Amino acid sequence: MKKMTVEEYLKSIRTPEEKAYERYAEVIGGEPEPIGLEVPSGYPAGVEERGGVAAVYEECIKKGVTWEELLDYKPLPNDVII
Repeated sequence: MKKMTVEEYLKSIRTPEEKAYERYAEVIGGEPEPIGLEVPSGYPAGVEERGGVAAVYEECIKKGVTWEELLDYKPLPNDVII
């Protein structure tokens, strides 16, 4: 059995959201910010309705837009993204 490198191991334990974000960042380019939870309101409007974070990234890739454009995202003034 082949031993895994640290990089291979870390890659193998990523969540579906992390994997989708990596593909999204490669396709959309630049330094896109990941979708984060906003305190106190949760995920931005439209994320859950579209099937969650990974589904939003996949839709963005298909349409060639950022998640901010897809969701018409405008940060709330008192929210903090974590």
